[in-house]
Amino acid sequence: MDHQILAGKYKSVLKKVRAVNEPMSQDSNPPLSRDPYETPLSPNPPIFQETFKVTNERLQAVHFCPQGWLSNEKINLLNNVITLREKEISFCEEEEDYSEIHMENLTRYQ
Repeated sequence: MDHQILAGKYKSVLKKVRAVNEPMSQDSNPPLSRDPYETPLSPNPPIFQETFKVTNERLQAVHFCPQGWLSNEKINLLNNVITLREKEISFCEEEEDYSEIHMENLTRYQ
């Protein structure tokens, strides 16, 4: 019987990196396109109308909650938020935008 040694590649301690729990700089937060306090969400959101990206089929796939758990007004509010923020939401991998990838703050293991 042929014996094999199964060992992982050795990584020296100097090359190891570990994530550090520290606050992120405020420069990494994207600026808001509007002031949320000046333009709050409407207490009476409009009834959902399909857009090019947000359709009834896609909203059915989101599954907000069990059937009948939220009132129709609350579901309309969620639909309104999704419609307002449709540029930031991806429903499939083809729609994902990796242009702005935020890297974790890493420090060398000591």
